[in-house]
Amino acid sequence: MEKLRVGMIGAGKIAEVLHIPNLLSSDLAELVAISDPNADRLRYVTKKFSLTNVKSFTDYRDITNGDFVDAVIVAVPNHLHAVVSIDALEHGKHVLVEKPMATNSIEATRMVECATNTEKILMVNHSQRFFPHNQKAREIIKSGMIGEIRLVKAAFGHSGPENWTQNVGWFFDKDKAAFGALGDLGVHKVDLIRYITGLEVKECVALTATLEKNANVEDIANGVMKLSNGALATLDANWITRGLEENYIVVYGENGTLKVGQTDPSKIDLYIAKPIAYHGEIVLKPLFTNEDPYWKLPVVEHFIKVCLGMEQPIVRPEDGLMSIKIIEKFLESSKLQKVVEIDG
Repeated sequence: MEKLRVGMIGAGKIAEVLHIPNLLSSDLAELVAISDPNADRLRYVTKKFSLTNVKSFTDYRDITNGDFVDAVIVAVPNHLHAVVSIDALEHGKHVLVEKPMATNSIEATRMVECATNTEKILMVNHSQRFFPHNQKAREIIKSGMIGEIRLVKAAFGHSGPENWTQNVGWFFDKDKAAFGALGDLGVHKVDLIRYITGLEVKECVALTATLEKNANVEDIANGVMKLSNGALATLDANWITRGLEENYIVVYGENGTLKVGQTDPSKIDLYIAKPIAYHGEIVLKPLFTNEDPYWKLPVVEHFIKVCLGMEQPIVRPEDGLMSIKIIEKFLESSKLQKVVEIDG
């Protein structure tokens, strides 16, 4: 089998810790090109990963318009996600794009339509679907063990992108990022709520604030969602968490409660009230921590296998679109100070 030829568009931090290392370790793909408008950044990653045989460009269109790649990974500031992805799709390339999928639902819809029309793969890096803890939690919920879902609590918070990457300016600029903590962190959890529970978000109400960062996007967001079975779900996304980051989801059912990463990042706590009282723990080693130099996350290998026809996608284009619709409505609710409905 011929290897999938992949172009890396964007040479920032996420490319450095996730995409490039996982491409280089794959037996099914070959990194053939990389682009970034910052020539110094290109030289840095080329040297760090010894990419001597990889084509290097400062204009991404040299990759999307070329005939030497089959697929691209798009890891650029949010406002470029749609334009770069659509350009790649229209030139016959499969696309894995970073989250959030786009800066609004209109852009995201165009991306979905383009993927459909070109019959190419479009995946969004909703990476928390791939965490073994979350996949096990989904399996438990689907089994019916905790019964009908009544409430979901999800939280993702850390001290902010400036403590993770030096190229932080665009994160705080609404024209380039569109969203703050909601698009950076909250988007993971609204997608995870849908993935784990199998339920859709029908309404939401939210409050957002910018209290610490020198930014015109939110650094704190809190919201409540009504799910398709009538249950409620809460979301806390913030860039103001001191100490260890918070990254958990708790699902309350009629028969029990499932806590993923709330008491310990390596642990699932399962509390069953009926038919018999039971408390169990499932300990799974995390795939990585933010302190690791590289993230061993299977999303890149999965994307490769989907492009090669070896697997069905865990993340559909419509999943990325729905996540955008939800966080878009969170901001609308915060602005209008009222509950808003979410179109399916």
